[in-house]
Amino acid sequence: MEKKIKNIHIIINPAAGEEEAILPFINASMKEAGITWEAFITHEAGDGIKFARAAVKAGVDALAVYGGDGTLMEAISGLIGSEIPLAILPGGSANVAATELGIPKDLKEACTLLGHGPLETKTIDVGQFDTSYFITAISVGFGADLVKGADRKPKNKFGILAYFLSAAAALKITKKVTYHLNIDGQEYKLQGLACIITNVGNLGFTKISLDKHIDISDGFLDVVVLRKVNFSLLKHIVVTLLKRERPHNLELVKHWHGKEISVSSTPQQTVQCDGEVLEKMPLHIKIIPGAIKVLVPKEKSKVIE
Repeated sequence: MEKKIKNIHIIINPAAGEEEAILPFINASMKEAGITWEAFITHEAGDGIKFARAAVKAGVDALAVYGGDGTLMEAISGLIGSEIPLAILPGGSANVAATELGIPKDLKEACTLLGHGPLETKTIDVGQFDTSYFITAISVGFGADLVKGADRKPKNKFGILAYFLSAAAALKITKKVTYHLNIDGQEYKLQGLACIITNVGNLGFTKISLDKHIDISDGFLDVVVLRKVNFSLLKHIVVTLLKRERPHNLELVKHWHGKEISVSSTPQQTVQCDGEVLEKMPLHIKIIPGAIKVLVPKEKSKVIE
């Protein structure tokens, strides 16, 4: 890093993570590194945006966030347009953004990294719909039902396993619908179980990208429609994970990328964004290239292929 961090604000979501005493880790790391820090605790929706804007106004060297992808979504909403870098202290069940950027999932390791480095600044893209922003993905259908089923109680009890349990339940209720897509002015209409508009390739519990072509800094969003679920799909997913190549079985999966995407479904499905369930359809989404800066491990700033 060209500039040493001397003053930092830290947004903390008390509902995130396991039942652990996080403040001692943070305090010890910041004190040892000689960093002045101040904590801001979220209590309700919108607090993260408010605290992020306050950090920008205060002119701190960085804004750290302890929480899941939903907390990060609020923080970046307050950082858009500023030069203050974001630091991620993973506290959610999946931590997709942290995994994508090579940030340690262990809080002690993440705090040590923030205090002592080596760090560098990585500029990443951010997705936008209406006046809201997201780092990872918006999913419609199966993926959204999965997130909706893995609410706070099972996540606290089972951790990442809650998503697998929810997936089994979601498969039973998710029905095939007709998707209406507009990708950079091109119209598409097809049937499927789920539609994902993503800025990242990983699934949150692996450092391997589902598709090595998906890049959080490439200026594009990737659009994936899951057309059917069967044994062939499971085999297809395994092969895709191993090779990390773009899917070519169009009977199972369709894949595009673009800068401006509109999506709706008939009938309407559940929608989620960065772990938060949404109610609104249709969606009009666009990418904002190089929207924010994130502090990442220097040796892991690039995806290893």
